[in-house]
Amino acid sequence: MNRIPIKLFVLDFNWVRDAERSMRPSTPQELAGEDPAEFARWHMDIGCNALFHHAYTFNGCAWYPSRLGPCAPEPGSRFLGKVLDIAHRAGLPFHTYFCVGQDRFTCANRLDWVVPGSSGFGPGMLAPESGWTDLLCRRVEEALGMYPIDAVLFDWFVYGDLRPDFGVRPAPFVEKPFREIIGRAMPEKAEDITAQESLRYKREVLARQFRRLRDAVKGARPQCAVYFNVPYHEAAEPLWVDHPMLRESDWLFAECSRTDVVDWLLRVRRPEQRIIVTFSGRLDEGQCDVRSWRALYEKGCDFFGYCFPNPPGMLPGPWYDEELRLVREAFHALPHR
Repeated sequence: MNRIPIKLFVLDFNWVRDAERSMRPSTPQELAGEDPAEFARWHMDIGCNALFHHAYTFNGCAWYPSRLGPCAPEPGSRFLGKVLDIAHRAGLPFHTYFCVGQDRFTCANRLDWVVPGSSGFGPGMLAPESGWTDLLCRRVEEALGMYPIDAVLFDWFVYGDLRPDFGVRPAPFVEKPFREIIGRAMPEKAEDITAQESLRYKREVLARQFRRLRDAVKGARPQCAVYFNVPYHEAAEPLWVDHPMLRESDWLFAECSRTDVVDWLLRVRRPEQRIIVTFSGRLDEGQCDVRSWRALYEKGCDFFGYCFPNPPGMLPGPWYDEELRLVREAFHALPHR
């Protein structure tokens, strides 16, 4: 072993898990008082060679002093900056996070930006064509202007649903791009949009959103890497085959360790693109296999995993003990620096 992989594991503040099979979105006050130094120590002890924390969690809460949305109660609004400082003092890169598909606070207050009929754990998914993308790009520029962030993960890069077969629905923000992309007026009824038109439309509006987000990152901090989570449900989904997000992202990301998805990404990546594989975290059976780490390393992959806090406090509950033991074993066996 001589290649040094990215080894990221995340105490994910998006969610809390207060029983073995019980999850819910976090609320800002639950985690705002946690200690950034203890947070960093926990991750370094498990063997991470990079640290990670959200700029905004998907509940709509900022973990830095943003002027563009609600912030975690003090001292939580300084959490990101403190973890970043610890990472860089330790010689480790720092990754941050934005959720593209949903911001629960924004969804609740800007229903005109929500894709009609969309899902997303309650409030629906935010539309790439709406003013949401303008706001998200401003947040990206703000965070990267304030902090020397090394990489950004954009999560839930989707249209209307986490699955790729969601059909486009008529909406005011759809009207102009539909005419530009499809070449005819937007129908009044969703059933009058064909499956082929829906696929073509989604590919293009997501390409436009990808490039705006990529350009926001590179304009603020050219050396910062960008990577996107869809997630993929199967290899070579028509929505993503030869998509600009795949071709032009710095790195590629799979929120699973399934062989079909990982091997497809390895086939289509550019030589310089890293493949970051989630080998621990998902609760649905067959998606993540922490024991596959050696085979993934030999294929040239990097590593990502996550678990959810169990308030009060940020540490995970005992239902994670065995999984965390295996992650620690893998990370300490892999090359570190």
